This record gives sequence, structure tokens and C-alpha cells, in this order.
Amino acid sequence: MAEHTEHTEKNRQYFDNLAKSYKDSFKPVLDGICRNVTARRTWISDTWTDTEAGQGKEIKVLDYACGTGVVSLTLAPFVSKIVGMDVADNMINQFNQNAHDAGFGDKMSAIKGDLLSETLSDELSGPEYSDFDIVVVSAALHHFEKPELAMSRFCQRLKKGGVCLIIDIVPDHHRMAHDFGEAEHTVTNHGFTEEQMRQLHEGAGLNEDFRYQSMNEQFVYQKDGKQRTLTFFLSRGQRA
Repeated sequence: MAEHTEHTEKNRQYFDNLAKSYKDSFKPVLDGICRNVTARRTWISDTWTDTEAGQGKEIKVLDYACGTGVVSLTLAPFVSKIVGMDVADNMINQFNQNAHDAGFGDKMSAIKGDLLSETLSDELSGPEYSDFDIVVVSAALHHFEKPELAMSRFCQRLKKGGVCLIIDIVPDHHRMAHDFGEAEHTVTNHGFTEEQMRQLHEGAGLNEDFRYQSMNEQFVYQKDGKQRTLTFFLSRGQRA
């Protein structure tokens, strides 16, 4: 396994500690994301096991920075295989337990992996870690030290025509920056505009059929003793 950068190590430690309480602490946010992914599934892609375009095909998904697997669990009924990947051991353990408990253990599993390292591990070079139909990254891009590198690495894992789906935070122009509390030291961006996401997708070679939609609702949750509010977006682009 390649060595983590200092910033990635901060993320690993923070999310390892958060894993057991993550689902409860962020429940309104996670429920809202999954509700919107479900409602926009055909906007994300027309290729699922229950659609004409996906009929008879093996549909593979990479859920990067997968956390406990809430988005994977939402998509699992409509795909053939999901690989979760995270740098935090405890998140991986929770993901795999949740997959088992939901009855998806045969098609959904997570491993430890860092695609954002300067030098990629040989362990992640096998065919099982490439040619994905969809790469999804939910509520994580704002934690990445180099979003441009991340998007490029995601593009490399997709098959031609595959979709990269990013779910992240709409910038809060009223407060200028979100208050992330104890997580602040892991955050590198306080949200992304449509134009920023367009540039990130296109710069990575994900420049076919770019789309961006705000979820147009605010998710309120309690963290670090404070009430916090976030609005999320979905963006997608396809590998040329």
C-alpha cells in the first residue's frame, strides 16, 4: 500500500474515529442524499440492470471514499457489483457489515485503498479495479487535497462512456464558508460551483454530457453541539 500524504492521514484518523457514529450523526444528510440519488437515477445514467440499456450487462460501480456504504446500498439493487474503497479501516468494516446485513454481501464489498497517492499501489492495478461503469464519490471531494488529481484518477478507472458521479456541497455564499467544526482540518474546499465542477470533469477527460443539479433542499443536522445546514449537488460527466 502506498504511503498516505499528511492530509490523507488526517482524513483517515478523523473518519476512523467517526465510523461508528457516522450513520446516526449525519442521518438527515445521508437520507437526503440517498433520496435524491434514487429520484435522479436515470439522470445519472441510463444503464442499470432494470433498464433497456443495461439489460444483460454486468454493471460495475466503484464507490470511492465509500464510508459506511449508504450510496452503495441505494444503488446495489440496480447493479451487478460494487467495490467500495476507503482509507479508513473502520469505515470499511462498517461498509462490509452493512452490506452483509442488507443481503448484498455477494455483490458489494469494500477494501482499503488510496487512489490519491502520488504513487499508486500495485494492489489496485488488477482488472477488478478498472473498467467501471460508474465511479461515485459522495460527500468526500471537499476533503481531497487535490481534486484535479482525484478526478483524473477516477476517469482512469472508468470504461469508455462510463459515468463519474460527484455528490458534494453547494458553496454557501452568505456565510462565505461552511463551519465544519472538528472536521475543519480535513477540509480543503468549502463547496463547488457548477463552473468549478465543469472544469474538474472536463480537465480529467470526463467531458461528455456534463450535468450539474442542486438538490434544492437544505439538510439540517446536529454535530459538535451545533445545528448545521448544508445543500448538496450532483454532477456527472462521462469518459470520452
